[in-house]
Amino acid sequence: MVAPGPRAGAQTPSFALLTPEEQMQYESIGSGAVRSIAIQSNAGPQIQIAAPQGFTLRSPVDFDIRVSPRDGVAVDMSTLRIDYRLGPAWVNVTNRIMRHAAIAGARLRARGAELPQGDHALRVSIRDAQQRVTQATVRFTVAN
Repeated sequence: MVAPGPRAGAQTPSFALLTPEEQMQYESIGSGAVRSIAIQSNAGPQIQIAAPQGFTLRSPVDFDIRVSPRDGVAVDMSTLRIDYRLGPAWVNVTNRIMRHAAIAGARLRARGAELPQGDHALRVSIRDAQQRVTQATVRFTVAN
């Protein structure tokens, strides 16, 4: 069961997406992309990343991830996983985001993720009731 996040309309404080140690390891991935989405696997539910969106992102960054069933097969929101690209590795940040997220049906909204200036990548994956997986990577740039 996913714990409820902040109430709608409530002042939402920002939160650090990266630990202090990860902040020290952070190097801009140098994608040069303002915002792009790449689908690596598309067998499961459909993923729409509504935020982060825009041409000039500033920290803190909001996340709005919407998932819809494919072929009428139910989405399993408990399998939602969000990884952050840190150098050559991917770090699981799902729990960090979930502590500040509101989930309504198959939609996750989290506001106020503090990120350093530079290029970033998040990988989102989710399964459906038939264990089919969809995985998408969103790249974006933060200009503080």
